[in-house]
Amino acid sequence: MTGLRDTLADYVLVRRRLGFAMPQDAQLLEGFVTFLERAGAERITTELALAWARLPGQAHPSCWRQRLSVVRGFARHLATLDPASEVPSQDLLPAHRPRIAPYIYTGEQIASLITAAGRLTPPLRAARHQTLIGLLAVTGMRPGEALALDREDVDLRHRVVLVRTGKQRKQREVPLHDSTVTALSEYSRQRDARFPQPATPAFFISSRSGRVGRHELNQTFTQLIGEVGLDGRGARARPRPYDLRHAFAVRTLLDWYEAGEDIDRRMPLLSTFLGHTDPASTYWYLTGGPRATRGRQQPAGTVARGAVVSALAPALQAFFTQRLITQRNASPRTIAAYRDTFRLLLRFAHQQTGKQPFQLDIDDLDAPLVGAFLTHLEQGRGNSPRTRNARLGAIHSFYRYAAVEHPEHAHTIARIMAIPTKRHERNTVSYLDLGETKALLAAPDRRTWLGRRDHALLVLMIQTGIRVSELTGLHIGDVHLGVGAHIRVTGKGRKMRSPTLTRETVAVLRSWLKELRGQPDQPLFPTRQGRPLSRYTVAAIVTRHASTAAVDCPSLTAKRTTPHTLRHTNAMLLRAKGVDIATIALWLGHETTQTTHIYEHADPALKERAIERTAPLGAKPGRYRPPDELLEFLEGL
Repeated sequence: MTGLRDTLADYVLVRRRLGFAMPQDAQLLEGFVTFLERAGAERITTELALAWARLPGQAHPSCWRQRLSVVRGFARHLATLDPASEVPSQDLLPAHRPRIAPYIYTGEQIASLITAAGRLTPPLRAARHQTLIGLLAVTGMRPGEALALDREDVDLRHRVVLVRTGKQRKQREVPLHDSTVTALSEYSRQRDARFPQPATPAFFISSRSGRVGRHELNQTFTQLIGEVGLDGRGARARPRPYDLRHAFAVRTLLDWYEAGEDIDRRMPLLSTFLGHTDPASTYWYLTGGPRATRGRQQPAGTVARGAVVSALAPALQAFFTQRLITQRNASPRTIAAYRDTFRLLLRFAHQQTGKQPFQLDIDDLDAPLVGAFLTHLEQGRGNSPRTRNARLGAIHSFYRYAAVEHPEHAHTIARIMAIPTKRHERNTVSYLDLGETKALLAAPDRRTWLGRRDHALLVLMIQTGIRVSELTGLHIGDVHLGVGAHIRVTGKGRKMRSPTLTRETVAVLRSWLKELRGQPDQPLFPTRQGRPLSRYTVAAIVTRHASTAAVDCPSLTAKRTTPHTLRHTNAMLLRAKGVDIATIALWLGHETTQTTHIYEHADPALKERAIERTAPLGAKPGRYRPPDELLEFLEGL
């Protein structure tokens, strides 16, 4: 079994070089490999991974899920070397450990803790813990971040602290208030007087001239909590130093609320200040307990619990009318997609709970129900993971809005915001080569009106790479065939662009417009009744002509040709002509070049040039035959 252990060593080495410390994960994987050795297995299987993950029989299911997640990362690495190795599915061992509500300190309680810390002995210890508690309370830093500060990280002149040891090794700067600068300066003076030349660069120094550890902080904090007389709440045994961070976040939200600030717009600021990687983690602070929501007036347009209409109905109405339409000015397609999502969700909730949609409350649409709804989309309706993620995005958007308007449901909202998007397979780009493109353009029967329309449609899509939604929105007035021939299209995000037309496309469109004889506001490619084509009709047209072209070009039978395939074809034709990715992104109307990089992965010419640049080693085939001179020399030894 040394093969698995060697692979594990390589995996841990690679992860650590990428910046992951992995102290616990490496230890867990060592135990997992030992488990495989005892089972006599030569590779990872889902059955063995599940058996090992459940080994702590009395552990919480979330612990099992975490252990399986560690194995899954190693299994993905191993599967690249041994395709027979299995990767456990993401859906296995679903579990969620509910987060315990934090202890929210009042200003009086924090002052009492600082006063009690002032009675500690010796004096430097008292000053150290007074400064630590105050720093945590006014900056929201994690205790570990504060203890890891070095003297050079605290810039009192510019009133800023550099946090170097945040989660995932993220660094950030935390600004300081004048009163905080004064407190830190006083502590620095006492520290330097006691230890003029300390052996550690730490800002907070222990009585033994070393860096203060977490154990010492927690032990002293427990002593202070007992002196002040603070007790834990609910499942929390006692208040912790970390709860000072929670108190800072909740107090900041309350201050914004009382000042009439738009909390939803300011939430990213708080997220950045606290060093969160995802704003969803910051929304969890809305679960600050009864004190965090006490005294808040009920938002206008809401209905109290117990009334005929629940809070969900007016919240949904305000989300569409105020947030999407008025504030965000969302496009009709975005609004329609969100509407369809909540139609499906409310119908599913009615089937699961037996309540009519107007009777449903926000707490009825909790995380388990939303999770079941997402599973229903994939298994019951046959939706792809992409569609599932799009529906989840609409739900997350609503609950971000509801988190501010209805903080009394913050716990439910936080759990829903924690539901992640689902990873999915990324298929290779499907496009048509030059022969297949010519066969497709020759497929329509240009002796008929529909054939000439379809031919012009296909020529325009292949030459410009426009989306099907952009095509169906084209009007005759959007086509300019004079000098600098182009079309005006409105793409995603209502961004307008003007793809240039080639001479061949200009000739085809000029002939089509001459036959069409329409007004500028009429659709460029209408039905026989003069109405615009739908996306489904365009897809049917492309599929029908691809089937016809497959008779003369059999390679088309192995490809699923859709309108988006023609867009990919245009991009690959541009790549074949040496056009750079940035230009292609502008041509196609992509938001970023990251979307366009898929065409580099699919470009065979790029790979061929890479192989050509790989210089041969110059080795001749066959066995090595030494020359006669070398043989005579060896025989003479």
